[in-house]
Parts: sequence; C-alpha cells; structure tokens
Amino acid sequence: MNSDINYLKQESLRAAGYSYLVGDAALFASGIMSGRKHEALSGAVYTAGGLVLARYGKENAERRLHTMQGRLKEYFDNEHIQIPKASELNSITLKSEGSIIDRIEDFMYAYPSQILNTMYAIGGFSLIHSGMKHSKGWDSASGALVAAGALAGILIPEKQHSPDHLSKTSLDKVVEWAQEKPLRVSGYMYMANNAALITSALKERKANPLQKSYMFKLLTVASYMVGNGLLAISSKDSVSYIDKDGNSKAMQQLETTAARVIAAQPEEIRNQVIQQTSGFLAGQPDIKLSATQIASDLTQRISELSRIQNKSWRTNVMQQKSNQISAVIQ
Repeated sequence: MNSDINYLKQESLRAAGYSYLVGDAALFASGIMSGRKHEALSGAVYTAGGLVLARYGKENAERRLHTMQGRLKEYFDNEHIQIPKASELNSITLKSEGSIIDRIEDFMYAYPSQILNTMYAIGGFSLIHSGMKHSKGWDSASGALVAAGALAGILIPEKQHSPDHLSKTSLDKVVEWAQEKPLRVSGYMYMANNAALITSALKERKANPLQKSYMFKLLTVASYMVGNGLLAISSKDSVSYIDKDGNSKAMQQLETTAARVIAAQPEEIRNQVIQQTSGFLAGQPDIKLSATQIASDLTQRISELSRIQNKSWRTNVMQQKSNQISAVIQ
C-alpha cells in the first residue's frame, strides 16, 4: 500500500498534466461551440501548460544524472583535476556546449509546475475577460480563482519547517502550511474553480438546452477535479532523483564516478580533493546530502575501488605465476 502511495506521489505532477489536458481541450471546445473566443483562448493556453506538465512533470533520472555528471566534469576541469582517460566523464558534453533545445528542456524539467501555473494565470485572465464581455459572472469568477491559484503556486516558496519549530499564531500556521506544499493552495483554488464552472454550465443549459457547449464544460470540471487532487499532493518541482538519504541509484553512480577520478589523483592531495568535491556536490540544488555525508561516501567508495584494484592485481600476479609454472612443467 505504501509503495502504491509513494508511486502516486512520484507520478502525481505528470498524471495531473494528462488529466488537465482532457479538461483544457473540453474548455476549448466549449468556447468554439458557443462562439466565446476568449473562453476558447483560455482552453488553448491552459492546454499548453498541461502539455508541459504531462511531458516534464516527472524528472528523467538518466537525463538528470547526465546533467550532474556534466557539472562534475566542468568542476574538475576548472579545478585542474585530471580526469583519467577511462572515466565516463570524458564522454559527457558540457551543458554550455549543449543545444538550445537541451537547455529549454532542462528548464522545463526543472520548473514544470511553475510553467503550468504561468499558463494558467494567463488563461485565467483571458477567462475573466470572456466572462465580462458576455455578461457571464461565473466564468469571470472561474478565471479569477484560476489566476489566484496559479499566482499562489508561482510566488509562494516551497519550504520545509523543522518539526520542533512551534508556530506562534494561527497566521504562522497557515503560512507554514502553504509553504510546505504551495501547490496545495493552487489545487484547492482550482477546486473552487470547479464549482464556478459547474454553475456556469448549468446556467448555460437552462438558458439554451440546444446549445451543447455546456456538456464540454462539465467534462472540463470532471477532468479538473482529478487533476486538482493530484496537483494538491505534489511538490512544486518534478521529483528529485536524489533523495535525502542518498539511496538513489543515480546518487550512487554519481559518487562512484567522482570516486574513480579522485582515486586517480596523487595520494598526498586526495583527501583535499575529496573535501572540495564534497562541498561542490553538496552545493548543488538537486542534491539533499551534506558535504560531510558525501565526503564519507566518497572515502568509502575510494577504499572499495582500492580493494578491487588490489584484488585484481593479486589475481593477475597469481595467474602469471601459474602460467610460468605450467610452461616449466611442459
């Protein structure tokens, strides 16, 4: 059960994007069928945000590892730390050498929810305009709720408060609750938007039952309810592939890559390079480990590499001796 919940949380942003796409397309269809151009425009703009979330809502671990290895290579080059020819870092293309498309995708992977909320803010203001133009107050209310939720998701910083921190006032508790998961604010505001859209759709049906645009608006609501629930349990950014305990395969691989380079350095500077490299890695925004923990991990991995190399050397020596004995006997 816990594994299912964890999987849902990891996939929640991307799943929300797919759910929003259905609702956004339905809102666009509603605007086209009813002749409300700004409503259709809102649906189109919302769709752009949903596409970004569906495509980039979950971090590509392999891509992020490649990016981190590129940063590590750049760091070693800048510090004049020699990289062994056999190191996988030699096959890495530095980010500065990457294409403009790669850079755009890196940005989208890093800020998928922020891009979604930016598009939703624009679409929300367009829906407000549509409601005012066609004297549909509930559409304007819907747009206002979406715009408010979007701005909250963009502007509220995500911040974890320590368990021993005691809130002094009710306002402090509300602020901490919002900062813990800003997308909860967005999700709940978007849920309130559902009520406004339902009211708008029912009024359209009452005013003109033959005009079926209201059916698409109800489909929008149904899809949004699912998407809003998923958004409310999500973090602002895509799930980091490096967890706080350093147990991810990507972090282990990154540390192993660094350890191989450090192990190839002269013994008298090796400890200094470990400390410097640990500080660099700990300073990366997507790594949640302390420099002390990383230094300990690197030291352990370098020791493991040394044992493997010594074992391999002894095996080779024994094999050579065995071959020599066999040659003498023959």
